[in-house]
Amino acid sequence: MISNRSIGFRSLHLLVLLVFVTLSFWSWLFIWENPAAFDNGSFEKYILYNEFLLVGIVFGFGGMRPVEGPHHQFVNALRRSARQVILGLFAILALVFASQDTFVSRSFLISYVPWLGMMLFFCNYIVPRWLGQWVFSGNREERVALVGSFEQVRGIELWLERKRVLGLKAVGVVCPQSAAPELNRDGYGTGSRFRWLGDFGEMERIIAKEGITQVIVLGLSLGPERLHQLTLLCERAAVRLIALDDVDRYFNHATTIIEDDGLRLISLREEPLENPVNRFVKRTIDLAVAIPVVFFILPFTHLLVWRLQRRQSPGPLLFRQQRIGAMGEKFTMLKYRTMHVKNGDEAKQASKNDSRIFPAGRWLRKLSIDEVPQFINVVLGDMSVVGPRPHLHEHEEMWIRIMSRYVIRRFIRPGITGYAQIKGFRGEVRSDTDVQKRVETDIYYLENWSCSLDVAIILKTVQHCVVPPDTAY
Repeated sequence: MISNRSIGFRSLHLLVLLVFVTLSFWSWLFIWENPAAFDNGSFEKYILYNEFLLVGIVFGFGGMRPVEGPHHQFVNALRRSARQVILGLFAILALVFASQDTFVSRSFLISYVPWLGMMLFFCNYIVPRWLGQWVFSGNREERVALVGSFEQVRGIELWLERKRVLGLKAVGVVCPQSAAPELNRDGYGTGSRFRWLGDFGEMERIIAKEGITQVIVLGLSLGPERLHQLTLLCERAAVRLIALDDVDRYFNHATTIIEDDGLRLISLREEPLENPVNRFVKRTIDLAVAIPVVFFILPFTHLLVWRLQRRQSPGPLLFRQQRIGAMGEKFTMLKYRTMHVKNGDEAKQASKNDSRIFPAGRWLRKLSIDEVPQFINVVLGDMSVVGPRPHLHEHEEMWIRIMSRYVIRRFIRPGITGYAQIKGFRGEVRSDTDVQKRVETDIYYLENWSCSLDVAIILKTVQHCVVPPDTAY
């Protein structure tokens, strides 16, 4: 019900906004220009400009995360209005540029910007209140009883305030009196904007006395029996019932609801790369990047590194090491050797000014040239261009004890570069916090993979190769 109200209200708001913008466009045109000098062709061009302006404003209408806190409605309206002005004018200028049109008056456009900004702010800040009062007044207003604790109510106070424009008026809270804070003589909880209405057992009386038309259950902890009774009561009384999904609290983890073959299932995370099409796309990107590198760049880096090693640290060109890959399988990862041949414990992490690294090796590591042979691993299917960095078995065992969720990284192939690396989490691991940040960033990548994200990470990695961060050593 709330989602339908919200969708309908947004559509109505957008329609009214477009009407006001159109009126502002033509009114300002008639004020600034001389309409008597216009012919039919002139009006047709300005109609086209108006249409492109509206297209830009539609694109700027949604997609912004609302800010919270004091004066949030004012700030959100201001941000949305500024974005719509920019996109609307961009649409007009794109049309002018594409058509090489010199007809439109530049002075008109420049002078119209402040007027457009004020009109959009009026439509985004004032008009929604007027629309809400008009559309959801009288018997369309929902008097809401909140079933749960006052503590749970505090968690959705801002949400309730935002939904006031949709006609949702929170009347008070239903909970045991022992769970309510100290009440004043009007029944309001201390430090709360909500009244205590009574206990669960008084629900029928509360609905009748307060004229309740909607009940919001603030958690599933009421239990199936009480929820069933509440459902029957609301159905008999023609009261809408919705429940806040707090399943995350039971798992102590963020969850997602999925539907499959008639079943509604709860999962701990989205995994876009479980989709075979997405895996195919990712593999295509891997090969499109790796094959040219292997054939056209690797021979030159081979020659460069071989000559540097021969002068400063003779020995094998490549360094081979067992790393942990997808689903915990071991594979041999290739790197150019940047350390002297006899350097002690291979499991010891490289550190800044590490004596094991020969002089040219420092630059090879800093510019990430030592990682180039791993494109062979990509072609072989052991690695991906983008993914969590693979680690030694000894390091994994140590870091799993620090953060048990570490092993989730194994759901996908390890990468030459990754989201954690472009966020600055690369190089030596010095503390438990370093491990946690890397793991959290890698899991974010796993849950939010997209083709565009991979491309963005690759481009950012190229930038880091040209201008290395301080942690590259």
